[in-house]
Amino acid sequence: MRLAAGGFIVHLILIALARSIPSLNSGVLSGLDRHYLHAVYTPFSFILFYEVLLLVLALPKSHTSSVGKQYEIVSLIVIRRVFKDIGEFRDPVTWVSQLDASMMVLMDMLAAALMFLLVTAFYRVRKTVVRSPPPENLNRFILIKKSVAALLCGVLLALAAYNLVGWIFQVLGAADGQLGGAMDLDFYFFPAFFEFMIFTDVFLLIVSLPFFERYEYLIRNAGFVISTVLLRFSLSTPKPFDLAVGLVAMLYGLCVLAVFAYFTRVASQPDGSPDHGEVEPAKRDAPRTRFAAEM
Repeated sequence: MRLAAGGFIVHLILIALARSIPSLNSGVLSGLDRHYLHAVYTPFSFILFYEVLLLVLALPKSHTSSVGKQYEIVSLIVIRRVFKDIGEFRDPVTWVSQLDASMMVLMDMLAAALMFLLVTAFYRVRKTVVRSPPPENLNRFILIKKSVAALLCGVLLALAAYNLVGWIFQVLGAADGQLGGAMDLDFYFFPAFFEFMIFTDVFLLIVSLPFFERYEYLIRNAGFVISTVLLRFSLSTPKPFDLAVGLVAMLYGLCVLAVFAYFTRVASQPDGSPDHGEVEPAKRDAPRTRFAAEM
């Protein structure tokens, strides 16, 4: 968070310099946005990277938590874009004269609120999943997930370094007049990372079969893979269709988790006995219990 705060202050200072010293506009700062609201883009970039790191760290503990983190990341990307686009408007009159751009910002705001609602519902439904004792060989599966998380962490750092170097060359090229257009610090990072998440989820789905052979786990994990694929598509789909794809991805993941939670509740009731809520892991002798540990 200190990096986010420091980056925010540095960005504000650079904008102030570019606005007050015209001679700087022809140098490295030539591609810098001049509106102060654009400075919000920098701390959100650090926050997003931190969220991605938390996603990787959550993978060995809980597959469901890592999927929820993916939803959080996409919603934060939309929120960050709202701040960036609002910075393009200089005064209220601009909102009226640029009606199409204004509608795009309003759609982003509405989509971000809906994504926040879906993420909240996702974590709420997760708490209703019935839990029961883990199998004896669960530690082996957790070890596999830790190895995958370590590999994914290396991929994350490599992508971040590659993206940063590409952005630096883009800035230098813009200063020399060789490149034009807006400079995006994560023009490659998030689409590539979500592609790696797709392969990661598929790999974990395959290696989990010897540990979780039940039908409900296969359907749940496959549904999460489909949701991740849709999230990846949303990052490369033109506006405003990217919002629709992202919302469909989250809604689908929520529906899959809700059906899975309902299945575990029904399966945990012996001979139609009334449901008394979530089964605690300590109750190892409960009849017809099914292991619902996160993976």
